[in-house]
Parts: sequence; structure tokens; C-alpha cells
Amino acid sequence: MNAPVISGTSPFSESTQVSISGPDGADIRYTTDGSTPTESSSLYASPLTLSATTTVKAIAIKNGVSSSVATRTFTLQAAGGEGGGGGDAGSGSGGGDE
Repeated sequence: MNAPVISGTSPFSESTQVSISGPDGADIRYTTDGSTPTESSSLYASPLTLSATTTVKAIAIKNGVSSSVATRTFTLQAAGGEGGGGGDAGSGSGGGDE
């Protein structure tokens, strides 16, 4: 049996929607904590919303037969380049130590 397909945008900023599809009639079981999914893992029913870097793993199960594990990591992209991001906002003061 084919492994599920995990779809979504990575890297992402703020959040991303993740969809998992598999063979017709198969249950999709998944994890988001890096562990290998089993028959007792969460049952996929609707897209997941991720807001942090997360590894999604999934298996398809049909008639008691499990697929291989599909794995995809979704990475939260650090904000950068806009707004200055803090730091030394007061540079230029206190420069008289010579």
C-alpha cells in the first residue's frame, strides 16, 4: 500500500495548513511529536494548522495492513528583514569612551 502524501507550505511564517491524503478507503493515522504513528495515533479527519516547526508523520491503514511512514517537516521561518527586530536601537549614544 502506498504511503500517505503530506502537503503544505514550508517554510512558513505565522501558520500553515497541512493536508494528508492516502489510498481510497484507508484510515490515515498521524503524529506531530516526531514519533512513529501506529493504529492508535490520531485519526486524520481535516487539515491541521501548524504555528511552530513541526514534523508530521503519517501512515495509511486498510484492512489491517499499514503503509510505510510518510514524513515531512514544516519549518517556521524566523521573521527577518523588516522592522529592525530590536537589538541596539540606541546606537550612537555612549560613544565617548576614548
